[in-house]
Amino acid sequence: MYKLLKVNSTQTKQRITPDDCRWNLKDAIKVFLAYVILMFVGMPVIARLIHTIVGSSILGASVQRSVVLFVTLFINLTICLYVFYIVRLEYRQSITTLGLSIVNLSDNIKQGIKRYLITLPFIILAGFIINLISSYYGIAPEMQDVIRWLLEEKSIFVIVSLVFFGIIIAPVMEEIIFRGFIQSALKNSFGRQYAIIISASLFAAVHMDIFAFLQIFILGILLGNLYERTRTLTASIVVHILHNSLTMVFLLYFKFFLKGKIPVF
Repeated sequence: MYKLLKVNSTQTKQRITPDDCRWNLKDAIKVFLAYVILMFVGMPVIARLIHTIVGSSILGASVQRSVVLFVTLFINLTICLYVFYIVRLEYRQSITTLGLSIVNLSDNIKQGIKRYLITLPFIILAGFIINLISSYYGIAPEMQDVIRWLLEEKSIFVIVSLVFFGIIIAPVMEEIIFRGFIQSALKNSFGRQYAIIISASLFAAVHMDIFAFLQIFILGILLGNLYERTRTLTASIVVHILHNSLTMVFLLYFKFFLKGKIPVF
């Protein structure tokens, strides 16, 4: 009986390991291009089309932001469904191959939080260095739209929607796309370390913020390493949620207690 349980346990672990992924670099490129095209071409077009049909004069700033947020959610969901389609229908594999598993849940979460706390000072230091360089050359970093919206928004509904999307929806979907799918495919072509670096670079690039690139890249390296170490997305998703949550807490503090003024560190 013990041997049978041990065999079943081994088979379960073998079924969920992302090392067995069959999708390749070509699939990763297709998914990434679809993500970029939909996010940076499709989203503005759809939002503008809605504004044209309804009338931009009728839509207030809060409603316009809600529309953009809804379209962004729709696009992320579409890409995730595309990923599931490739994994399940084209390659006949379980979605657990993406790392969607709760094996060793508690240990993976603890490991993720521990490594995040070790990495966090480097993320903060990177932001500090970028701000020093920017100040030296007299360049004022521009806020990301989401940050600016959160600081300016008056509607509680939109604020809650932005926070929920930022700390729950975005981390889960981005980890499935960038770590579970793209990084796994890159590893088959370039090896583990290069896969982590490339996926982290792509992850930082799609945020379209040159001043925050280094910080997001460091976070991406951490998330990629966690995914490789734990063989599941649990730790990377939890850390991603934790990081975004801390960011949201600070932004809300600046919004309500510092009148939207973000200090330069």
